[in-house]
Amino acid sequence: MNLDRTTVVNLRRDRNVIAAVLSIVPGLGHIYKGHYGPGLAILLLGVPIGIWVGVLLSLATAGVGLLLPLCAWGMVAMDAYAEKDRRRHHLMGVL
Repeated sequence: MNLDRTTVVNLRRDRNVIAAVLSIVPGLGHIYKGHYGPGLAILLLGVPIGIWVGVLLSLATAGVGLLLPLCAWGMVAMDAYAEKDRRRHHLMGVL
């Protein structure tokens, strides 16, 4: 079954949005797109280290350092959105 160009573009956009939304838990968007190594590294190492650094900086900067983990979280979501999809997908499905 052949899909027209607009359908393919819409499916790609939908998959990118799903990856960004899955990044509510940092790393899951990368895993969804098939980037298993970086996704697991973000999930298992990046999150605890980011929270630890944010807490340390918040003690030194009267709480402003807590913005660091939030900014990193947003950057992870944007990266998951922009990453190339490595998985094979069914032609008609978003997942």
